[in-house]
Amino acid sequence: MLSVLVLQLWSSDHGHVIEACKDSLKKLQLDYLDLFLVHIPIATKHTGIGTTDSALGDDGVLDIDTTISLETTWHDMEKLVSMGLVRSIGISNYDVFLTRDCLAYSKIKPAVNQIETHPYFQRDSLVKFCQKHGICVTAHTPLGGATANAEWFGTVSCLDDPVLKDVAEKYKQTVAQIVLRWGIQRNTVVIPKTSKPERLEENFQVFDFQLSKEDMEVIKSMERNYRTHQTAKFWGIELYA
Repeated sequence: MLSVLVLQLWSSDHGHVIEACKDSLKKLQLDYLDLFLVHIPIATKHTGIGTTDSALGDDGVLDIDTTISLETTWHDMEKLVSMGLVRSIGISNYDVFLTRDCLAYSKIKPAVNQIETHPYFQRDSLVKFCQKHGICVTAHTPLGGATANAEWFGTVSCLDDPVLKDVAEKYKQTVAQIVLRWGIQRNTVVIPKTSKPERLEENFQVFDFQLSKEDMEVIKSMERNYRTHQTAKFWGIELYA
């Protein structure tokens, strides 16, 4: 099985892109990364190379660094490629407009845009825009976060939806397998997360069946524009407003 190593630039390291990448390589004892992504399209107060703290002000709101532009960050990402430290670079959690801007100022266009997308939050316009411009869309929350996001943010998972349960029964698959298969058939990359070996095995078993055009349309009709990863709970500000 092909193994690809993907890491992300933490939001507090936007002004320290090269140092942060080198720090990760040193810790991993590697010469290069296959893919390096900008984690979120906002630079926050620097908290030290290699840390993943969320810099909150006294008011409990994320401390955003307004002196560092996304263009500057991206050009530093491009330097990593020329230095041989990274094979490919990409973005994460960028909307249509930020992705468009990145294409305008980039010398190396992003290979990937990693976003939240699932039946309740399909983001069809963003997916189509990225695919039209040769940017691979990766769903970092293809199952809507399921239990994790329900616990962290109090959100509802599409895996409990009766419509999806009916589709799963029709194909004799689990609801999660139906949702992952839907993501694959819309030409996105799905990267579900689990700590359970049996679930990991189940998530791989999505290549021996195909959803009909009619069932793809049924799932498409489930769109709620419902984001399950809600940053305001932790950071005091909705980054995606």
